[in-house]
Amino acid sequence: MDCPKCGHVQAGDKECERCGVIFARLQKKEEEGKTLPPQGEMEAAPIVAPKASSGLAGWMFAVVIGLLAGWYLFAPKPQQPARDASQPAVVSSAKPEQARSSALPAIPRQVGADQPQGADGLAGKLAAAYPAGTPLEQARNATVFIKTPWGSGSGFFVTANGYIVTNRHVVEVDASQRKALKDDVDKMAAELERDQRNREILERQLASIRDPGVRRQVEESLQRGQEAREKYRALHQQKIEQLQRIERSSWSADIKVVLIDGSELPVQTLKMSDRTDLALLSVDCYNAPFIRPVTDNRHLGQGQKVYSIGNPMGLRHTMTSGIISGYREHKGRKFIQTDAPINPGNSGGPLIDEQGGLIGINTMVLRDAQGIGFAVPFQEVKTEFGQYMGGL
Repeated sequence: MDCPKCGHVQAGDKECERCGVIFARLQKKEEEGKTLPPQGEMEAAPIVAPKASSGLAGWMFAVVIGLLAGWYLFAPKPQQPARDASQPAVVSSAKPEQARSSALPAIPRQVGADQPQGADGLAGKLAAAYPAGTPLEQARNATVFIKTPWGSGSGFFVTANGYIVTNRHVVEVDASQRKALKDDVDKMAAELERDQRNREILERQLASIRDPGVRRQVEESLQRGQEAREKYRALHQQKIEQLQRIERSSWSADIKVVLIDGSELPVQTLKMSDRTDLALLSVDCYNAPFIRPVTDNRHLGQGQKVYSIGNPMGLRHTMTSGIISGYREHKGRKFIQTDAPINPGNSGGPLIDEQGGLIGINTMVLRDAQGIGFAVPFQEVKTEFGQYMGGL
């Protein structure tokens, strides 16, 4: 017979003479292999429906199972964005839990009443450029620089709708000052004319001088005189132009309010007190920063620290400090005396306490003295202009 394993042909039928396999064992092994599934394959498990429960509970259980299965099969699947073929695929190294949490949509943060909102209007604009983290800095942002053809001074917002307090002498053309300026212009013109005549006489005499040394001295004197005359003539021209601006000026066109960020606002209205050195301007703006007056009736005694804000000598929004030196009365009017430096340009600026509360309006200094300045109490502003500002 032929060996079923190696194919050797032989006469015996029990064992192969060549490979030694026992024919009976090989046949048994082959028969057992026919009853097992082929290697590498798994039997398909049939889908068996769950056993139905009896009664209402069983019916409800079947309905719930059916709804859940339908939702799973027919619920819309999220669309995956198409990947640009030119970009390399990104393989995430996150764990499955991390990947699921990162796929959740972000919940937008709700802005509630407890979360502060940024100031809008003019106050917000100025705070963005000049952050005001303290009451003193808030008062600084509310202080303005006032420009006129006849000078400059300070002022400050007292309401959010654009009312500004300053001194009357800052915005009013003083007749005596205008006359003094005109007298200066005439005097300077006469001096320039006299100097010109003297120069012509020296030039005629120069031609007759024979001594070289004397001649050189006269020439140098004429040259120095010419340089001084040019400077004097330029100053004279400035005063002439200032006088012309004053004579043809009008407050509505020529008075400018300059804010801390350098922007300018024209004046809409102007009211001046007949009794005190106070004036009230208004500008067109929304939500201006303003200084609140002291309203708790506390006694501001001598020695209490105060601050002055203004534009001394053109140095805009300068802050200085001092104390209340005393209270004075002049011509029936009360004044606050302070040693806080008040210089030209400070007139009309606020005098405030350490909490930024308004105490008074800087007005004047005592001539030929140091550290003696005066402010008008804010009560005078309320008396003069309270009707225009909602009573304050």
